[in-house]
Amino acid sequence: MLIEKVAKELVEVSSGLLGGRTVNIMDVSGTIVASTEKDRIGSFHQGAKEAIETGRPVIIRKDQLGQYPGAKEGYNMPLRVNGSVIGAVGIFGTQQELQYLAPLLELYAAKYYQLEAMTIPHLAEQGLRARLLQDLLAPTDTALADAKALLESLRIHLELPLTVAVISPPARAALEQKQESLINWLISRRVLRSNRDIWGIVEDRMVLVCSVGNHALSEAVRQMDGLDGGPYHVCLGAPCKTLWDVHSSYEQLAILDLTSSEPFNDIQELDTRCRYMLYHTAVTEAEFIDGFYQKLNLVFPIREQEVLMKTIQGYYDNDRSVSKAAAALFIHKNTLQYRIHRLLEALGLTGCTSFQQEYLVRLLLEHYKRKQGLRAL
Repeated sequence: MLIEKVAKELVEVSSGLLGGRTVNIMDVSGTIVASTEKDRIGSFHQGAKEAIETGRPVIIRKDQLGQYPGAKEGYNMPLRVNGSVIGAVGIFGTQQELQYLAPLLELYAAKYYQLEAMTIPHLAEQGLRARLLQDLLAPTDTALADAKALLESLRIHLELPLTVAVISPPARAALEQKQESLINWLISRRVLRSNRDIWGIVEDRMVLVCSVGNHALSEAVRQMDGLDGGPYHVCLGAPCKTLWDVHSSYEQLAILDLTSSEPFNDIQELDTRCRYMLYHTAVTEAEFIDGFYQKLNLVFPIREQEVLMKTIQGYYDNDRSVSKAAAALFIHKNTLQYRIHRLLEALGLTGCTSFQQEYLVRLLLEHYKRKQGLRAL
């Protein structure tokens, strides 16, 4: 991020020009990212946060220190680049001492960052967009307040309802190199627009928060298979009616991205929703399902467990057709039926209805994959 990239150098240079006074640089969240007082780096500065939100200098007098825990006397001024507030700069001293120095520091800092932004054209905006996406995905009042301030600063007008999408390439390590071409491709098809949509890389995934509806987005991403080394693994969320919904939608898609082997997943589609609900139930009922898992461990050695679980997974993948599943697994039909019976017997499910057996065994399969690795089967 631009502000963090040059903050340390700016603090050292400006402090020297101002007779060694304490100088702080804060990011858009009000967190000190550089300071002549190293122990303050990483701490929150309320005065800076107010300056960022209001766009006006905040002067902290000695008699006001109780209102600003951890702060010192001084000026805190919004830091602007090309009209957008990207953080704040603060200087220690009394109001009388700083009445001329503070405006000079504000101007100097802004010009310093502006020069960096001109040298590296898109770095400032990219950094702010990355921070904005991070705030939208954090389920706290503070993060959403920061997100709204950044939306205003970047002049981005999100149009509700929003659609969240997660896109993963075959080789996740190459995602950063592929991001620009993917984004440009989506912009060229008017799926993404810089003044209404947000995107970035989160946890080795490309995340889009789009004002365009699911249908238009799905039509576009379905055409991405042959683009720049595809195919891509795509997951689309349900419409988000509020900014609060963005976080929960991303959490659902992160699970789908890990657990689904399908190249395209829209959580509004029944099959996708069922797969998600199955996994989610296995997580929430983990203590109960773990009882079945322990029965497996008592009766079967590890290798045989793997064979049985792959057999039952193949059976369900082929719509419970014994002949189709046996052919897919390259085993005799009698062998398949024998394995399934042994599994149900070991789990104590032979007296249950066929629905109960399938429901509980499917939950066990999800639990097993979590224990052994999400793609164990």
